[in-house]
Amino acid sequence: MTEQDDEMDADKLSKARLRHQLGVQAQQINRVLSHHHVPATVAGGAVRSRVISFDLQTQLAAGLERVRGLKDDLISALGVSDVSVVREDGQWRLRVGRPDDAAVPLLRLLATLPDLPPAAAAIGMADNSQPILLRFGANRIKHVLVAGEPGAGKTTLLRSIAAGLALTHRQSALQLLVLDPRGLDNDPSGAPHPLRPLGLLPHILTDPTGNVDECAAIVHFLAEEMEYRRREQVQCPRIVALIDHIVTLLDEAGDATRHDLLRLIQYGAAAGIHLVMATDQPGAPFLMDRTLRVGVSARLIGRLSDVAAERKVAGIALDNAPARYGEGDFLAVVGGEVTYFQAAFIGDYDLHMGLSKLTAGARPRLLAQPYNPRPKLARESGDQKTFQWREGSVDLNDDRAPIDDPIADENEVGE
Repeated sequence: MTEQDDEMDADKLSKARLRHQLGVQAQQINRVLSHHHVPATVAGGAVRSRVISFDLQTQLAAGLERVRGLKDDLISALGVSDVSVVREDGQWRLRVGRPDDAAVPLLRLLATLPDLPPAAAAIGMADNSQPILLRFGANRIKHVLVAGEPGAGKTTLLRSIAAGLALTHRQSALQLLVLDPRGLDNDPSGAPHPLRPLGLLPHILTDPTGNVDECAAIVHFLAEEMEYRRREQVQCPRIVALIDHIVTLLDEAGDATRHDLLRLIQYGAAAGIHLVMATDQPGAPFLMDRTLRVGVSARLIGRLSDVAAERKVAGIALDNAPARYGEGDFLAVVGGEVTYFQAAFIGDYDLHMGLSKLTAGARPRLLAQPYNPRPKLARESGDQKTFQWREGSVDLNDDRAPIDDPIADENEVGE
């Protein structure tokens, strides 16, 4: 595949992502307008470098004036920081800020890995532009510790690991659990908790859990499941449990949960159960426990201002390691090897695209929970809505999947 082909496929992937984003946003705008009985609908729009302008169609000019009073509802529904309503060339337009693309979009990263090994998670991109993989297994990556100060991108990385595993594995081969004992409520800005949407993944054994007692109960269940698997010599399906704020869980849940967790760290990988634990308290005594230090095969270390705590978490000196400045900058420490990487990111629109792919086939469901995450844009029969995009157009009626862009080389963590 030539470099020109790579660029063409990347452009197609970007267009597919943008097409999906426009469809979801148009649907959300129409829902807000309908809820407030505003006689207007999205009829198209234009995409610029920083702003998306949605054309609003109505026969009642007075109705459009009311849209300005719905600013807070529209911001909440669209998940953006600001919206505005303007009138240009006789056309009412709703302007929405266009967010910057992530440095390493997860879907694009996965598209470069059509032959991803079993039980592997693509977690980001190294300095040499090669993918970084975690391969879970009893003789590979047993368990993972993610450490960093608040804002380092730990929770975002957990979300990318969960989504990436779900997008590349069948439910019969791998299942997921997501726990955060600090709760799954919206943050003060009103933004939803980044782990909550993972509950729509068909691989999730139970809804993402944000209650300390419920988190402790799940850890105990895993410990019992591990004992059953050891007796019966069962390893499949693999279970990957992602636990945010692990130190908080241990502090508030008590000794029984600590005992269960240490048993899982010691014996879980041999039974096909793997833990990905994140913390913003790298100096906590639990992280120095000998069982944890032996059982954790990979340490992913984000931004940390406490050099002593950073060294303790890594288990080795990081004096010559690259500095981490922003969210998503991490060091992967595995067996004495240190690799800098930029963590993969998956936003809500890409996550919806992934869910659409997961639910498009006729595979049997292994969970009883009914769901249909694929958004459907209401439109009149024969009403073709298009959005201008650069020198062409993005057609909301075109649901063709993006084309993969494979490359051969990769960096693998866990061999």
